[in-house]
Amino acid sequence: MAALALAGAIALSACTSPEPEWTPNPVETSSSALREQLLKVDGLSDPSQSRGYPDYTLEFAIDDPDRAEEATLEALDLFYASGVPEAITQDVADTYDAPARFQLSIIEAGSKGGGPHLDLPMPLDADKQALADAVATWSRMGQIEGVELQTSSFDAGAFEMTYAVDFEGLLAGVRPTSVTPQLHQILADSGYDPAASTIRGIITAPEAVNTVGGKEKYVQGTRFARIFLTLKPAAGPNYGSVLYFIPDDTIVDIYVLPQLAPDGTLLPLDLTAETARTAGQTIQTDNLNDAWKLRDIIVFTQDGMQTFPAGA
Repeated sequence: MAALALAGAIALSACTSPEPEWTPNPVETSSSALREQLLKVDGLSDPSQSRGYPDYTLEFAIDDPDRAEEATLEALDLFYASGVPEAITQDVADTYDAPARFQLSIIEAGSKGGGPHLDLPMPLDADKQALADAVATWSRMGQIEGVELQTSSFDAGAFEMTYAVDFEGLLAGVRPTSVTPQLHQILADSGYDPAASTIRGIITAPEAVNTVGGKEKYVQGTRFARIFLTLKPAAGPNYGSVLYFIPDDTIVDIYVLPQLAPDGTLLPLDLTAETARTAGQTIQTDNLNDAWKLRDIIVFTQDGMQTFPAGA
């Protein structure tokens, strides 16, 4: 019996192979080290990396527009020296027929990539200075007051971008026709041909605004969502959208935004004192309860604003 047990033990040990040694994933290792290095770059925040085979995207935000060029150059130097490009290239080659594609994305701080961003191709032989210059230029354009840059792209020395004049900008008199020339000037000052870039302006505003605390306010007993059914035909074919301003607990002002002409000019609306008064009476009856009073209908125009007393 002892001989049988010994023979069985010998046979079992012969069939048991040692476990393979664990080897670190070069993509994960290099990416993790790169992130730690990027966190130390002055003027840069929220670095992250994402993959969607065969694509790789390096994301970060620029905290200090004055350091946009320097921070981007430093980040690119770290990226190309990190081993990430080589690891990604090999990993994609082992899995796909298509080559790896690399992209740089400049995001808004705190947005986690969910807001507007600038996308730039970042090939292995990229001109790092050209990429840094583009990021710095986009950062300068984002400093124009009353303007929000939307998702944009840069390639071959040209931008394709959209910007929005927000509600505060409209109230301050900012109009897309004044913004586009400023963007063109920034492009020219940065050494780009403005004619090579595509720039489109839009206007945006929230549906409801409450000045108290700067927070939107829920209005009980109203049907704001249907007000446009009355205003749209009264405003005519250039009607764009409507928003509601609630200065206190009983007063409602309505702002009407027109559509834009191709050059960014705010198109005129058909509203007059008479049609605004008629529309206001219908809105007061059909969309607001007795505790609320519609005060004014304000129209944004190319030259400013026009106010029509809704109950006059």
